[in-house]
Amino acid sequence: MVHDDLDSLAIAESESKRVAALLRDARSALRRIDVLAATAMATGDESVPSIAEARVAVERVVRGLSLRQLILGRSPRRRVGR
Repeated sequence: MVHDDLDSLAIAESESKRVAALLRDARSALRRIDVLAATAMATGDESVPSIAEARVAVERVVRGLSLRQLILGRSPRRRVGR
C-alpha cells in the first residue's frame, strides 16, 4: 500500500512538472508570436492574418495546459491523499 502511494506520488509529481514545462514553453511561444505580429503590422506585411490564427491556436494550448495544471493541483501530495 505504501509502495503504491509512493508510485502515485512520483507519477503525479512527474506529470505536474511536465505540464508546467509545457505551459512555460507555450507562454513563451505566445510572447514570440506577439513580437512577430507587432513586427509584421509595423512593416505592413500580409502575413498578419496567419500570425493571428497562430496566436489563437497557441492561446488554446495555453488554456488547455492551464486547466490541466489546475486539475493536477500545485502539490501532487494533495492529490494522492484524496
